[in-house]
Amino acid sequence: MKNMNNRQVHVPGPHERDVADHCKKLGVDPAEERKLLRLLGKHAPLHEIRANAPPKRPRFR
Repeated sequence: MKNMNNRQVHVPGPHERDVADHCKKLGVDPAEERKLLRLLGKHAPLHEIRANAPPKRPRFR
C-alpha cells in the first residue's frame, strides 16, 4: 500500500481586523461606529465585529 500524504496547508490570514476600517467599508453611521469601538476596541476578530454590527440597510431599487 502506498503512503500518500494528503495534508492540506491552510495559511491563516490576519485574525484581528481594524474596526473603524470595517465600519467604513460597510457604511455604518458614525454613532454606531463609536459604539463598536467602545465595545470591541480598535482591533477585533471579524466574527465579533459581524455579531455586534447593526443590520445592513436594505438596498431598494
